[in-house]
Amino acid sequence: MTTWGWMLAGEPAPTGPARRGAKPPLFAVAAIDDPALPEVLAELAAARADEMGADTVNRELSIARKAISWWQRQGWIAGDPTIGTERWPAPPGRTKAQIAAL
Repeated sequence: MTTWGWMLAGEPAPTGPARRGAKPPLFAVAAIDDPALPEVLAELAAARADEMGADTVNRELSIARKAISWWQRQGWIAGDPTIGTERWPAPPGRTKAQIAAL
């Protein structure tokens, strides 16, 4: 969820050595209902998928969606800013055996 802390604040998450120990920006949970956020998230997630790979971003997206669902059940937010952010396909050439090994 740390990575999405930056993305929910509209900023790209740090990578490489800059990521170690980096603290995500603080933001109000209510800011997640900003109507412009889904488009920003989709762009940031696509850029992250290019840099980090589909598996990483798909895993992070799943975690973010679980947290968002919980926040919705608490009544803290109404919308889902991940709407429009789709899972990325597995890299070409990956076999079912490789997927099972993961």
